[in-house]
Amino acid sequence: MTKENTSVTAQDLEEIWGEKLSDYTKKKVEEYNLVYSELSQEERDSWIFLLIKTIFESRDIIKAGKHRHSQWEKGWGENLKLFSSTKELDCLSPRYFGKYNAVRWRSDLVKPTSKDFEKNSLSIIQNWLFDKYLRSVSSIYEFGCGTGHNLFRAQEVNPSASLYGLDWAEASKNIIETLKKENLLRKASGHCFDFFDPDPNFHLDENSGVYTVAALEQIGPNFEKFIDYLINEKPQICIHIEPITELLDKTKILDYLSIKYFELRNYLSGFLTYLKKLENEGKIKIHQAQRTYTGSLFIEGHSVVVWSPSDL
Repeated sequence: MTKENTSVTAQDLEEIWGEKLSDYTKKKVEEYNLVYSELSQEERDSWIFLLIKTIFESRDIIKAGKHRHSQWEKGWGENLKLFSSTKELDCLSPRYFGKYNAVRWRSDLVKPTSKDFEKNSLSIIQNWLFDKYLRSVSSIYEFGCGTGHNLFRAQEVNPSASLYGLDWAEASKNIIETLKKENLLRKASGHCFDFFDPDPNFHLDENSGVYTVAALEQIGPNFEKFIDYLINEKPQICIHIEPITELLDKTKILDYLSIKYFELRNYLSGFLTYLKKLENEGKIKIHQAQRTYTGSLFIEGHSVVVWSPSDL
């Protein structure tokens, strides 16, 4: 029997995120038109079986870490080459979106039926948080910006802010500069920045906002230098949309498999625990830490942590 299509509504998101959404965010929900259908029991079992076999039997999983620098350089270079030849913004979309015809929604798996469901479910989280936290800052920094595609949402909520796209790949910097020349990211500049070895001479502007999206996930447990760097630079707000193990429930099978995949890939580990330690020491203030109940087939990777350095 064919399952009926269902649309994600602003009311759905308000219910699972626990707060009222702004008119701006509600409008974006309507524009994305996130439509999905439920999986049959057989389909759901098949996807879970794939998760289990991949996590516990695969021998060719690529782990995140320093050794992948050249792969990211190559990948973003391919995006740059394609965009330079076509001038199509879709060429900036990372290729890891939409690989499977199943995504995570409300602690279960569903079948996306609208175009770019996975990518847009992440975009609406950005719209929500950028609208909430970045409208009044003077400068916005995305660390681990890749192709710069997230910066368009930052520019939309705060067109007067200076934008900075930072990544360890030179190709990423070149993409940002190309987008600026094309007048697509009007007040942007690209810079090289290494999470593993933050440059203390790269200083943030006053009244700045910082965010990461699926970027810190690539550094496993090696985030302390970066957090120390941010505390020293004292931005107004720091937003992270990342895989956060501490926010998932390992007694639930899909959460458990997500956590095991984090571990298999050497994704971000111990991040929220470390921030809570810093908060207990009076060094930072955590404003928000919650899961969003969205993600890809393999992980619920869109959890949210928002904090700011304390005025010591």
